[in-house]
Amino acid sequence: MTVVRVHRLHRGQAMSKPSPICCLVALSLTMAWGSPAAGTEAWEQFKYDSRHSGNAPDRSVSVPLGLIGAVPATDAILTSPVAADGRVFVVDASGVVLCIDAASLGVVWRFQSRGGKANCNNVSSPAVAGPYLHFGTMAGWYYVLDRATGRVVREVFCGEPIFSAPVVAGDRVYFVTLGSQVHAVQHDGAACWTWDFVKEILKFPGDRWNPADWLAFKKGRVTWRDAFCTATDLAVFEKTVVVPAGGRTVFLRDAGDRAELRGLGIVPNNAGSEFPASFGLSIGEDGAVYNQWHRRDNTGRVEIFRLRGDKAEADHVPGTQTAINLPGLLSFASVSLRAAEVFRCRPEAGFGLCKHLPGNKEPVRLGGYPSIASPILLRDHAVLGGLDGSVYVAPLSGGAAWSFKTAFGKPISAPVAVCDGRIYVPCEDGYLYVLGPGGAAPLPAKDLELWKIRAPLSSKLADARYDWATNYGDLANTNSNNQGLRAPLRMKWVRRYEGTFKHVPTCGGGRMYTHTAEGQIFAVEQETGRLLWRRYFPEVYLSFTAPLYINERLLLPQAGLRQSRLRCLSAATGELLWEVPFSGSPSWSRQAPPVVYKNLAIYAFGSGRYAPQGTEKAFVMSGQPEPSPDGAEIMSWIYTHDNPYYPRDNKPLVRAWDAATGQEAWSRDFSDLGSGGNDCGLCLLDGTLYYSTFFGYAPRPPRGGGEAPTGVTVALDPLTGKTLWSTTACSVTAGCTISGRDGRLYVGGYNRPHARTNDRYVRCLDARDGRLIWQSEPLASAVNVVSVGEKYLFTNASGRDGYVLDRQTGKIVSRFNYGYACTRFTLSEPYVLGCNMDLIDLSDGNRLAATGPALDSRECIGAVVSNGRLFYTAQASGLQVSQVYGEEAEGFTPPWQMRDAR
Repeated sequence: MTVVRVHRLHRGQAMSKPSPICCLVALSLTMAWGSPAAGTEAWEQFKYDSRHSGNAPDRSVSVPLGLIGAVPATDAILTSPVAADGRVFVVDASGVVLCIDAASLGVVWRFQSRGGKANCNNVSSPAVAGPYLHFGTMAGWYYVLDRATGRVVREVFCGEPIFSAPVVAGDRVYFVTLGSQVHAVQHDGAACWTWDFVKEILKFPGDRWNPADWLAFKKGRVTWRDAFCTATDLAVFEKTVVVPAGGRTVFLRDAGDRAELRGLGIVPNNAGSEFPASFGLSIGEDGAVYNQWHRRDNTGRVEIFRLRGDKAEADHVPGTQTAINLPGLLSFASVSLRAAEVFRCRPEAGFGLCKHLPGNKEPVRLGGYPSIASPILLRDHAVLGGLDGSVYVAPLSGGAAWSFKTAFGKPISAPVAVCDGRIYVPCEDGYLYVLGPGGAAPLPAKDLELWKIRAPLSSKLADARYDWATNYGDLANTNSNNQGLRAPLRMKWVRRYEGTFKHVPTCGGGRMYTHTAEGQIFAVEQETGRLLWRRYFPEVYLSFTAPLYINERLLLPQAGLRQSRLRCLSAATGELLWEVPFSGSPSWSRQAPPVVYKNLAIYAFGSGRYAPQGTEKAFVMSGQPEPSPDGAEIMSWIYTHDNPYYPRDNKPLVRAWDAATGQEAWSRDFSDLGSGGNDCGLCLLDGTLYYSTFFGYAPRPPRGGGEAPTGVTVALDPLTGKTLWSTTACSVTAGCTISGRDGRLYVGGYNRPHARTNDRYVRCLDARDGRLIWQSEPLASAVNVVSVGEKYLFTNASGRDGYVLDRQTGKIVSRFNYGYACTRFTLSEPYVLGCNMDLIDLSDGNRLAATGPALDSRECIGAVVSNGRLFYTAQASGLQVSQVYGEEAEGFTPPWQMRDAR
């Protein structure tokens, strides 16, 4: 059993006085209006109880409500508040605890937890246990405070971040670290036992956060079998502690002085068998465990585990299944439960809050806005926060929801608390809003400017020329750089995000930018990972597109079944500057954003009709085609990798807009040559724009007769769109963009180039005239992009070999196969970067030089190097990481392993 290490402080040592930013913003008007006195009810933990059911049938609110007041914190509030004995407690993203008098809304005391600027993105909601307040931090410390005074009663050094909220059950409190060390403590924080998933299940003896230890242990790369993180909340039913660790649902029995493993819940084979990520866990009144999981590419559902002896039997909630070819998006929060009814939020227009009834395949829509926060169930209403910054109170019986909009429209990403007819609302604008009967306080007018960078990038390569500013590294799509990458690697920061992801992160201005497939775009500090701002746009649907950073602006294509928009945002604040429509599906291959030349933003796309499932085998990814009512050809939104032809209404389009205003400058339509346009790429090389698109390896003859080309590659004047040269002899062949360097262009793809061969190739063209310079030896495929470094030319086949090609001839110089799936690699010479921070050294016989830890169970995404740091975003598990390397990593200690952090 691991011993909890304790550091005691003398009375008052860690306390601080309230700062001006924590002063009262608006006086409570509750008493004047005769509503119940604040403080008679308690809300002691995340989602109300130890099961995280979210079910509070003894509570009620009467709408409309008004603003009683808003209390500012020091950072975004990503946790849920708690309340007891007339006081409200909340922890902000920087680890600052506020104790607020419920009657006056004055700040009684304020406590700053350890860790400095690295202690950010705190998501561990506090819990009340008797006279104590418990919470964990990103800096690896667990705190027990005297909730009357803010005095530190006990400080537990855990040595790794804590994402999970503490759970109070009886005379014990349970919490789990990100590395899945489960702790049971008494109310005063005294240790009862610990249980370590990594040691007990994986039998791993090393430092779980050190890639060198994983490489030595595995003697190969880490895989989904080595996943171990607990990035969401545990829950407790009676004496059973349930932990979503490493893609398993772990059942532990509290046996007093130790934990006993009762069983593991394993999600059945469903679009794969790898251990999936958990996005939220809650427990029903009968002990049934509800786990919202995600395995890959929008495939997930709410699984139900029931423990029978030492076996966890699996079932699922009807109507929660999502997949790449089914309508509907995933949920990223735990469900809330009332008897047999399941309440679920998700970030999808029209499905903000839904109720699932036993035996019903279709959910009952209860209104609200797309959300990533769990709903709270009151006697007659459900309360949830939306990604639009509004609070929604929806009648459980149906009908229109009442709403209240917070001051700055920033998302609400944690559940509310409800006491005495009031709703306590945590918001990413940094305010805790208090709503109640008769409230008439004005909205806060002061923007806390949380978007401002507090920890500037400190690496030696912080200059803008080292930015990985677009999906493929630069406007020529070389997908490569050389920034001195080498072992060792050590983790600098890790954070959680609520979404899925299918490209690589982009960086610029000291920030890293992420676009989720469900429509969120957010920025974090490159130095610490601290959340700066988050925006959400509805009607985005499985949009695997990336932003471009340029001159403190972002250009982001966001696509959906109902509408698609190219948006220009302020990189500093996320403010929308302009937007224009486009069409088509980005599907798997069109990850790249626009390219920018002088004052123009230029983007390539297709047209046509789309649905979750297409009408022909050639148009679907999996499952049976679904004919359209009017007989029209309809493409699947996310379609097959085998493309003999495309629907006739799929037009290949290239368009340019004024980058400052969004006004259209020119447009080109290449549908006279063929149908397609979604499987395409744009690159900018030496002042010329190059466009390549695929029409299929067996395109149908044009209506006027003759042989149809399989694709086209065109050189364009970027200022006018005028054709400089064009060839139908060579083009990309789907699932791959066009890249260029040193006067040469490179095209590859998933498909064979024509029906007369089953081989795939990389082809090298002369950028001056489109002439074929060489065709590579046959490859299994060449997907995503041909990476063109200063020394190495690299491509990979999905689920097959990675190839190093001779730059002069296209011959295969070497190959490797470490058993990757559809990984999107990048090149930071001499290393190829794979999933879970794998480094493959091309200069040393393609040796695996680093691996792990296994943060993602799915292998779709590799890492990038930008500004002398490595950045990795997991596709399936909702985790983001930055690593330092080389000289900076030698002797580096992760923030959560620093005992003396302040």
